[in-house]
Amino acid sequence: MNYKENLKILIVLILFISFSASILAQDDVLNEIYLDLLEKYDSIKTYEADFIQENFWKEIDTAKTSYGKIYYDSSFLLLEYAEPEGQKLLIDSLSVTIYDSASNQVLISNKNDYELKPISIISEYWKNSQKELIENNKNETRIKLVTPENDQIFVWIKDNLIIEIQIVDNSENMVKYTFSAEKINKQLSQKIFELNLPEDVNVIDNR
Repeated sequence: MNYKENLKILIVLILFISFSASILAQDDVLNEIYLDLLEKYDSIKTYEADFIQENFWKEIDTAKTSYGKIYYDSSFLLLEYAEPEGQKLLIDSLSVTIYDSASNQVLISNKNDYELKPISIISEYWKNSQKELIENNKNETRIKLVTPENDQIFVWIKDNLIIEIQIVDNSENMVKYTFSAEKINKQLSQKIFELNLPEDVNVIDNR
């Protein structure tokens, strides 16, 4: 083997080692970011924020934007929609209740694995996904996760809070939640989580 061939092999080895080191370094950074998020959200006992929910259904080429307020504590999570007006989604330890004032109908189902807390969504995908650090500076971080099913999850973190989650499934359907005006560990009245349904509401109970 001549000198030029040895040099080519050496260069390839150096590039491979450098690439492997870069991947390991990124994994370390991602792991640190995730642990910091877990620590931050573990300290959050109550959470209140404005949210925007964007949905897109590829097959029927339809998009919809909703918005409102999100509240949660250790026992409940509530999405209170301003658009569509009068719609509410309440999650407790056992069930999910969806109320629509326009149809005067409430749907109740078992909770199962239904989660909407920002950190719970991330944790659901984190372990088995490929991870990519898209951006990381002093105050903002953007991460991409790709699941074994080829679903893609994009996460935007600012000041150690998740402010945007976008999920694109392998059929190109999309849902995105954007959070703003967060209030952390502010006392929440339990009345917030009372739906106070009309007496003549149509109840569909699938539990």
